[in-house]
Amino acid sequence: MIFGIKEKSIILTNFDVLFAIATNIHVRLKTGFVLQVAVQGTVSLQCSNVRRGFHRAALLRLASDSKSDTSVPPPSYHEVHTAGESSSSSAQGESSEDAQPNTSFQDQSGEHGEDYETEEQLQARILTAALEFVPQHGWTVEAIAAAAETLGLSSASTGMFNNGAGDLVLHFVAQCNAQLAETLAEQNNQVQLGQAEAKKTAEFLKDAVETRLRMLIPYIDTWPQAMSILLLPHNIPDSLKHLSTMVDDIWYYAGDRSTDVNWYTRRAALTGIYNTTELVMVQDSSPDFEETWAFLDNRIKDVVNMANTAKQVQATGEAVVQGLMGAAITLKNLTGMNQRR
Repeated sequence: MIFGIKEKSIILTNFDVLFAIATNIHVRLKTGFVLQVAVQGTVSLQCSNVRRGFHRAALLRLASDSKSDTSVPPPSYHEVHTAGESSSSSAQGESSEDAQPNTSFQDQSGEHGEDYETEEQLQARILTAALEFVPQHGWTVEAIAAAAETLGLSSASTGMFNNGAGDLVLHFVAQCNAQLAETLAEQNNQVQLGQAEAKKTAEFLKDAVETRLRMLIPYIDTWPQAMSILLLPHNIPDSLKHLSTMVDDIWYYAGDRSTDVNWYTRRAALTGIYNTTELVMVQDSSPDFEETWAFLDNRIKDVVNMANTAKQVQATGEAVVQGLMGAAITLKNLTGMNQRR
C-alpha cells in the first residue's frame, strides 16, 4: 500500500518514521525527498489496524497544519464574538430610540444618572404644577391634566393618580405642613442663637396657626371643595395624619416635652382650635380676614386660661389635701393616738 501526500508536505517525527517503516508508506518530507521503506512479507491483521490509525492521524495533522497557516479564528470564537457585538449594538440602538429628555436611565455599573426621576418625584412635580390651575378648574382631575400638558406630558398621565383630586388636596396639605415646620425650625434656631426673643406660649400658638391658615388664602374660594374631599371616607386617615403631624410640630417648637396625659389634651385642644378657625375663615369676608384672626386669638386665650385654671385647681386640691392630712395628724397628737406605748 502506498500513501502519498502530493498537495502539502509534512514534518515527520521519529515516532512517525517508525510507523512509516512498519507500514510500508511513501512519505514526502519537507526537504522534497521521498522516504520509501519496503517491508517484505505480508502484513498481519494487527498491522492493518495500525495503518488505519496512522491514516487518520495523518489526515488530522494535515488539516491542523492547513488551518494554522490562516489567521481566521475558530468558528466557535467567531460566532460568540459576532453575537456579542450584535447584541451590544442592538442594545445601544434600543437605548437611543427610547431616550427621551428627563427620563430615567442606568449606566453599565447599574447606577442611575443625574436626571433620574422616580415615579413619586414625577407625581409630586405634576401635583405642584397643578396648583396653578386650581383657581380655574378647582380641586379636580382637570387641573392635574392641565399641569401634565404644561410639563410636556400627555393628559393621560392623570392615570398615575388613583385617588384623583384627593391626591392633589393631600399633596397641598403636606406641602403646607412641611413649609410651616421649616419656618418654625428656623425661628427656633434664631432663638437658640440669641438672634430673637422667645415668645410666650399663647403668642407662639396664635402665630403658628395663623401662618398655616394664611397658606390657604390663594385658594380660599375653592377651599370648601377641598375640605369636602378630605372628609371622604377613603381620605380621612391621611387627612388626620397630616393634621396630627402639623399640631405636633407646633407644640414641639412651642417647647412642649410632656409625656403624660397633657400631651394628648394639648394636641386635642389645638386641633379643635385649628378646625373651628378654618371654618370661620372660609366664611369670612372682612379685610385680610381680621375676624378670623380675632376669633383665633380668643380661642387661644381660652385654652391658656383653662390650662391655668386646671393648674390652679390642681394646686388648690393639693393644698387642701395637705391641709387635711396636717389636721388629721394634729388631731391624733391631741388625742394621744400617736403616742408610743
